[in-house]
Formats: sequence, structure tokens, C-alpha cells
Amino acid sequence: MTSKKSLFVLGATGGTGRALVEQALRRGHRVTAFVRSPEKLGPPREGLTAVRGDPRDADELRAALPGHDAVLSALGPPGIGPSTVVSDCARSTVAAMQASGVRRILMVGVAVLFEEGLVNAIARRTFLRNVAKDHAEMERILGASGLDWTIARPPRLTNGPLTRAYDVADGRMPEGTRFTISRADVADFLLDEVERPAHVRRIVGLASLKAPLRRAS
Repeated sequence: MTSKKSLFVLGATGGTGRALVEQALRRGHRVTAFVRSPEKLGPPREGLTAVRGDPRDADELRAALPGHDAVLSALGPPGIGPSTVVSDCARSTVAAMQASGVRRILMVGVAVLFEEGLVNAIARRTFLRNVAKDHAEMERILGASGLDWTIARPPRLTNGPLTRAYDVADGRMPEGTRFTISRADVADFLLDEVERPAHVRRIVGLASLKAPLRRAS
């Protein structure tokens, strides 16, 4: 039986973050959602604690972090324009974790940072160049942190249902997959990785399978 954990979720009011919170609660974990606007989470629920705060503020994070087993970040950029939101939040989160003794962190990145593929190369140099730059700096910060990190690089995210019909690969996109995945399936991978760590200090590609197969639950 999987032991229940206390999870600290950043970006909990976004699409992937909401899926993380819902699935974590269904799995019986305790969740702290560290958000700017707790009211967006809806009415109080058993197992969910909302903490108002700015994820770029290391002091606020440090005050809220003690007692948690892992940090899961689904924070993303506000758009495709110039931004340092993702890397700024990574920097403050790492500092707070190092100060509070929490070691496990899982973050959502972007598949466009994988070197293979002409589409990735074009996107990285054109319309997604700002997103790529911010996420690359986030990954550099995590890689130098000394923490037990995992970075999930999904391709285009959809609002589709949880299917578990996806695959993962270390350091590349898995073969035989589409260039999409649902936010619910990304959340499923992150929670599986919290419960049964298999990709510590690894960058992981994940995407929906072309064939209708399902991952074991």
C-alpha cells in the first residue's frame, strides 16, 4: 500500500495544478495549495489546505514548507512573451526548500527543450523562444540545487480526461507517441513519481500513446 504523503502544490489554480490537487486528494494524500488567490480553489475540502502567498517570495515559501514530503510545481508562464516567472519561482522554491529541509521537488517543463526534431528546433528559436529560455533557466537552477528533483517535459497540453494511455522516457520524448498529452495525465505521472520514485534527478519526456494502451495503475 502506498504511504500517504503531505504534498505542497504550486500553480494549484491552473489546469495541471487543479488536476494535481484533485487526483492527490482522491489518492488520500494531504495537499497544501500555495496560491495567490485561495478563493479560486472553491469551498474547503478535507485534506486540502490553502495558503495565500507569492511563489516568487522565498520567505513566504520557507514559512509554509516545513512538514511536507514533496513540492509539485505546475507553474507556467503567463504567455509566450518575455517572462522570468518560471525561473524566478524555481529560484525562490529551491532556496526555501534548502532552508526548510524538504528535498523532493517535481516540476513541469516543456518538451520544446528536447534537441531532437525539426519542429522543436524551429519553435525554440521563434514563437516559443521566451518560454524555452525561462524553462531552461528553471532546469539549470534545479540541476544545481542538490535537491531530489524530477522535471517532466510534456508536449502540447490538452484538457482531455485522465487516460493513463501515455508513455515516459528519460532524456527524450518516448517513441510511438503523439505530440499531445492531457493535463490530467501529466498530474497522474507526477503523483506516481511521488509515490514510487523512478526518475530522480532526471528530465522525463511524456506524451500520449498513438495505440490505445494503458499504463498500469
